Amino acid sequence: MNIIKTTKNYVKKIIGKESFEFINHAKNYMTATFFTKAIGFISVPIFTRLMTPEEYGVLAIFTSLIAISTILMGLNFHGSVMRYYHEEEKNFGEFISSNILFLFLFNIFSIYFINLFKYKIASFIGVELRVLIIAVAVSVFNIPIKILLAYLQSSKQSMKYSVISVSKSIIMIIISVIWVYLLNDRRYLGRMYGQLTIYAILFFLTIIYFVKLGKPKFKKKYVKYSLIYSIPLMPHALSGFILSYFDRIAINQLTGSLNTGLYSFAYNVGMIMNVVVMAMNKAWVPIFYEKLKNSDYIIINKMASNYAKYIFLAAASLILFSKELVMILADKEYYSALELLPIIILSYVFVFLYTIFANYSFYKKKTGLISLATLLAGIINIGLNYWLIPEFGYIAAAYTTLFSYVLLFIFHYINAKFIMKKNIINFKNIFLDLLMVLVLLFVYLILFSVLSNFLILFFVKIVIMSFIFFFLFKF
Repeated sequence: MNIIKTTKNYVKKIIGKESFEFINHAKNYMTATFFTKAIGFISVPIFTRLMTPEEYGVLAIFTSLIAISTILMGLNFHGSVMRYYHEEEKNFGEFISSNILFLFLFNIFSIYFINLFKYKIASFIGVELRVLIIAVAVSVFNIPIKILLAYLQSSKQSMKYSVISVSKSIIMIIISVIWVYLLNDRRYLGRMYGQLTIYAILFFLTIIYFVKLGKPKFKKKYVKYSLIYSIPLMPHALSGFILSYFDRIAINQLTGSLNTGLYSFAYNVGMIMNVVVMAMNKAWVPIFYEKLKNSDYIIINKMASNYAKYIFLAAASLILFSKELVMILADKEYYSALELLPIIILSYVFVFLYTIFANYSFYKKKTGLISLATLLAGIINIGLNYWLIPEFGYIAAAYTTLFSYVLLFIFHYINAKFIMKKNIINFKNIFLDLLMVLVLLFVYLILFSVLSNFLILFFVKIVIMSFIFFFLFKF
């Protein structure tokens, strides 16, 4: 124990207390997210062998439906939890219970409305009615769970956050795989039933947790707080859905479930990068808010620069070894999706770049500007998808998503630097790191197109990876 404590103190001394705290929480979030996604990745070769690409495509549309339903029926209230917590308001239990009760009543109305138009909605999306109904049910159960996780993140209970996330994923995958295996046809329903079962159980456990947190009460002022904060962010959340999921719906409508399955598989592999970005952002935001509140600008700038290095290193690693990942995770019928992976991974790099500047707007509650930017990017993404997918195939969707995230980054950078006049983070150093990594990766992609020998290519990857690591952490 003394050795561990001494080692921790030594590391703190070298990298600084703030960076150590960031890495410690990032470790917990990343462990949870990596385990969650790793379990999902482990299931990918199982599902891709039990299901055809067409069935895999239906499952992708189901996931998209959950995402949009959770946004619309949850009113993005989980986002207000973190902001309220950091204002150090009292009666947090009353705040939570008021929001949960309001959302319960709102969801009753939402379900009634969906029921009136269920056949038209299912027909428009191109799925059977049963898939739509299960997706809506999962979304209703998911809303309080998202609020709980937001509370745990805000209060820096990263370990408890990790335990809940990992446990949920393990149990869900085990049940889903068994269910899928037992079905003879439409095996995607097994995954859906498994998800519905676990979310229903967690829903009731979450409600019990909130009851223990504080006696349930309903006060309009807490609902008003959440509505004022969250409703302006709805266009942002909906546009975020468009950027993350709408391409699958468009591909399904325009080219069918086969290409949807291939595209979704590529994104499931590329989601490793999203895991890194989101896990680090979960650790970054509470520390960023705290340092911003205390005007510790020098520390913020130093930490942001280090944060970027970790992101760029992860992206480079994934791009260099993406072929090996695809070969492990799926049969040959999925290999054509390999060409999408560098574009998908690069897209998540720009997600990171725009979030570090968008966090200023979240902190200052300038949510209208965030929504405007994401809404415009989402509209552009929809237009480009319907224009380019029929012309160039499903690969166009990956490029349109990358382009949209680049636009978001440009907007949030301009907003933070010139509109909000926040020059805390020096982007010049981050840009130089990104530029060098991109140049080295471009060299690799050229060599990849002309070299076929596996050993030579593997050696080239190691050399390029060494150069990237040396440049990021030695200069």
